[in-house]
Amino acid sequence: MSALPDSGQKRPSRAARLVVSLERRADRPWFLPAVSIFPLSDYVLPFLPNQMLLLGLSVVLPRRWWQLALAFVLATGLGALLTAFAIQEWGQPLLERLFGGGPESRTVAEVMTAIERYGLVALVGLAMLPWPPRTAVIVCAIAGLSVISIGVAVAAGRIVPAAAYTLIGARAPGLLRGWRRIDDLLTEIDAVRPVAVVRKSS
Repeated sequence: MSALPDSGQKRPSRAARLVVSLERRADRPWFLPAVSIFPLSDYVLPFLPNQMLLLGLSVVLPRRWWQLALAFVLATGLGALLTAFAIQEWGQPLLERLFGGGPESRTVAEVMTAIERYGLVALVGLAMLPWPPRTAVIVCAIAGLSVISIGVAVAAGRIVPAAAYTLIGARAPGLLRGWRRIDDLLTEIDAVRPVAVVRKSS
């Protein structure tokens, strides 16, 4: 009996297929660098499913949860550093090309107020949110803050969410089923994995 999915079934999401593809290559020496490309690119490619990718990988590779968290933290910090450097070097033309002219002025004003009041501590706090602090990095870069300080602050802030995502995924994946989007992802991964095994062994 074939383990291939019925042609009438819904095609698995890009995130699910990516998780299974990376899982099959987890023993390769370039696995973690390959995973790091996604959070590294998060500042210019915001449509990448990075949070879902991190959760999915921690579920299928529970013993490597801390390596996955560390890779995401370092890559996100490096991405912030490179983004800040590029903005300080090429300025407005780069913002218009990559971000359509930059974030909304109201958002910039709110972030600028927080940065002026609390300094890089505000950036650390913003980096602890589930999404990458793109606007905060742009504002800090425009304000002329050290790119190294920006990268370190973002990396420091991402430690908590990255570790939380991977630890929950590795130790208590059942808790994630309470969120419909994550439950859908895990269901798709379970459906794709037997197909991947069959294709690999054939």
